[in-house]
Amino acid sequence: MVHQLVAPVLSNEKLQKKVFKLTLFSPHISKTAKPGNFVHIKVSSNNYPLLRRAFSIHRVGKNKTEFEILFKVVGKGTEILSRKAPGDIVDVLGPIGNSFSLPQKEKEVMLVAGGMGIAPLWFLLNQLIKRFDKDKVTFFLGAKSKEELLYAKKLNSMGSNLIVATDDGSVGRKGLITEIFKKEIKKKKYDPRKLAVYSCGPQMMLKRMTDIAKRLDLFCQISLEIHMACGVGACWGCVVQKKDGIYKRVCVDGPVFDAREVNLE
Repeated sequence: MVHQLVAPVLSNEKLQKKVFKLTLFSPHISKTAKPGNFVHIKVSSNNYPLLRRAFSIHRVGKNKTEFEILFKVVGKGTEILSRKAPGDIVDVLGPIGNSFSLPQKEKEVMLVAGGMGIAPLWFLLNQLIKRFDKDKVTFFLGAKSKEELLYAKKLNSMGSNLIVATDDGSVGRKGLITEIFKKEIKKKKYDPRKLAVYSCGPQMMLKRMTDIAKRLDLFCQISLEIHMACGVGACWGCVVQKKDGIYKRVCVDGPVFDAREVNLE
């Protein structure tokens, strides 16, 4: 159930030039959140900016009292959020939305993240490695360049299979992470029926993931990143079209969807 609450800031760590990890104290959200859920945050104490900002829940603390969001400064709202300090109070709605479906244990699991798409997949990965042998989990991590790559060292230290790609080839393989993913499936002759794939990233990347999933009839869940106004399904401002032509609201019907079932532009 979605609650509106005030959450004290515990820390706000700068990871890259414009990327921050904000930790908020909230036992309710921490205890009820599932991978794929998000929160809707009022970034200031006044009415500017007017609309809340949506952020995937990135991680929940072991003691279930705090949670993290990962965000990049792209405008005034996130710039204000980047200046939050320990002790500041943030108005939060959450947890909101549906969650990823955890796969059966006999499946091979693949996670495909592009750029800031690591945000919800990190939470999911931490759940998966509690249930699966690490050699059955492969993480495809993509970014534009070495400077924008997130969490490569952390992923290496976790022991799961890691494949890194950058658009410019500055680290890892050169090329789009979706193309690397597609080639890896083909090269190792994976049976699509035995795969469970999860992905998050920019819209065009997820469009390519839907194309792959539809062509191979591959179980693939994607977490959509989209601007939201109300965050509770009232305004219909964050819709996605399903293959049957029906529109679904990303905030309450998602943000997680079967990649075979949605039409992305």
